[in-house]
Amino acid sequence: MSKLKFVTLLFFVSTFVLKFSSMLRDVAITNYFGSTRITDAYTVSMVIPNAIVLFMLTGMKEAFLPSYYKYDAKGKGFSHLTNVVKGTTVIATLIALIGMMLSPFIVPLIYNDFQGEAKDVAIWTSVIYFASILLVGVNAVFEGYFDAQRKFSFSVFSQTIVVFCTIGGAIFFHAQLGIYSVPLGYLVGTLISFLIKLVYFKPANFIDWKQKSDWSEIKAFYYIFVPVGLTIAVGQVNLLVNSIFSAQLGDGAATNLNLAFRLINIPQAVFGVTIATIIFPMLARAKSQDDKVLFKRGIEKGLSLMFLFLAPTLAGMLILMPEVVKVVYERGKFTAEATAATSHYAIFYVGSALFYSIQAVIAKGFYTLEKGHYMLRVGIVSIICNVILNAILVNTLGASGLALSFSLVALIYSAITFTTLYKLINGFSLSYVGMEYGKVLIATCAMFGLLMLMKGTVETYSPNEYVYLMVMIIIGAISYFIVLFLTRSRSMKELMNIKQLKREASEGR
Repeated sequence: MSKLKFVTLLFFVSTFVLKFSSMLRDVAITNYFGSTRITDAYTVSMVIPNAIVLFMLTGMKEAFLPSYYKYDAKGKGFSHLTNVVKGTTVIATLIALIGMMLSPFIVPLIYNDFQGEAKDVAIWTSVIYFASILLVGVNAVFEGYFDAQRKFSFSVFSQTIVVFCTIGGAIFFHAQLGIYSVPLGYLVGTLISFLIKLVYFKPANFIDWKQKSDWSEIKAFYYIFVPVGLTIAVGQVNLLVNSIFSAQLGDGAATNLNLAFRLINIPQAVFGVTIATIIFPMLARAKSQDDKVLFKRGIEKGLSLMFLFLAPTLAGMLILMPEVVKVVYERGKFTAEATAATSHYAIFYVGSALFYSIQAVIAKGFYTLEKGHYMLRVGIVSIICNVILNAILVNTLGASGLALSFSLVALIYSAITFTTLYKLINGFSLSYVGMEYGKVLIATCAMFGLLMLMKGTVETYSPNEYVYLMVMIIIGAISYFIVLFLTRSRSMKELMNIKQLKREASEGR
């Protein structure tokens, strides 16, 4: 197996483990705390600090990679890493302290429906998550460095450690600490993730401790990073808007909406974000070499490969959603009623997974070109659209309207960013992308039709939901790839030979 194939496979597996562990975290929370007002308070109060976390974590990785390549080409890669780490430490410390001090005032103001214990949970959850931001910031820089070195799996492993510690907190300390065991587990996880990096590099080689901070270089980096980070946080701002509305919908609504979103987010993260991350170094190299053909090729392949995996997964989930939610969440204090509500909301979130995956690939093009401010402008438009759609749809569809609003906003967001990048780089091969999407849709429709025909029969002879899901997934996967093979999908052929794909891309074919 070639090194590229091995690295790609390892990254896919690592990402799957990360998302699976994230699902286990949600399972642990719902098992021990159910779908109640207390879990609602935890769920919505973490949105604000989590927006900052993603601002630092994902935004840093997006901005650091092209910036690092630029300095590394001059032989100043390690020096640049040192400057960014030192600058981020100062900024992240300020954010953490300000967030912790303001949480007791801001959280009750935003979520004024929470009273008593729920109010205390909301405040202290926010405080604890803000306390972790210092370490999150430093971790983010080094995870961006790992991506620049194409050590994708190490970066994902670092994040997985945090999730497992969060799960451990819930499992081992839920009786003593209650819901607080979850954010405290997260805080411990960020510390362990940092210590692993410190041991990996060894303290002496972690950064150049003697190097004075070059604040002009740090300011130049943050001038690029801030629009990128704010763009990444746009999705969290939209979730914040949704959380404000959902907090007013009664006990359990916010929790069930969040679980539905996270479940639908798994294929988006495993396929959409993974494919986008894999093509990012290709785009960054193309930019540094001023190779416009390679750059366009990377966008085309990213869009095609993402849809190749995502379309059948989402189609299958539409059919199997109630069984999936029951198998994943229904245990302990999470009831059948909560399962039914979560399954219903998840259907309305499907569009968001598709359109935000398209946007994830397109976003890499903007970040590579250091045009993150374009994404920020579109993000502001999406926030305005989300507020308007939420206000309209929540009054007509209730909690389902919030999920539908998120999907509609994702459609608007991806459509604007797609057309903007297309104009910015003077176009790419829409005929290639369209042809591949057409073949994938044919195979997906064939799979969907077969599963609908087989649903009743398989359900009758299956002893439980686990067997039912396994059989349906196997039937769906086999039928999908058979039809895809018959349509002679180039994306599938290239997927089978990633080394050839890289060679063709570098040659501009």
